[in-house]
Amino acid sequence: FGWGERKGLDVFIALSKFLDERFKIVLVGTNKQVDEMLPDSIVSIHKTQNQKQLAKIYSAADIFVNPTREDNFPTVNLESLACGTPVITFRTGGSMEMLDDSCGKVAENREIEALAREITGICENKVYHRSNCVQRAEMFRQEKRLKEYLQLYSQESVD
Repeated sequence: FGWGERKGLDVFIALSKFLDERFKIVLVGTNKQVDEMLPDSIVSIHKTQNQKQLAKIYSAADIFVNPTREDNFPTVNLESLACGTPVITFRTGGSMEMLDDSCGKVAENREIEALAREITGICENKVYHRSNCVQRAEMFRQEKRLKEYLQLYSQESVD
């Protein structure tokens, strides 16, 4: 299944012990097997292919936390940004490549208490504006990137 240590399930379980009652962790894309591992304080929403439902979930969140340890360029980060929701992710793989200071934060892998402090600070201080997140996501639009790649690869090689 998709969840596990490489996707950060253990991080969310640990975070639930550090974040107070003002915060609610909602995991999306789970299943019954994952449900059995979660404490009661974590809300589980089973996997859906409904893009409108996913956009509503992203948009309702104050922050999207992606504690992945192995993704090369996770589209969930871009989906969150496109919905105006800032991202916190670990400094692993390519997960942090789409973020800058206007739309998210990169945390060190395995520093759960520091991650909880970052989440708290971002939510309390409203550090990121939705418009900045959307603007950042626009940089990665498929049409724009495809055009750049085609231009790059159609250039004659220089020896």
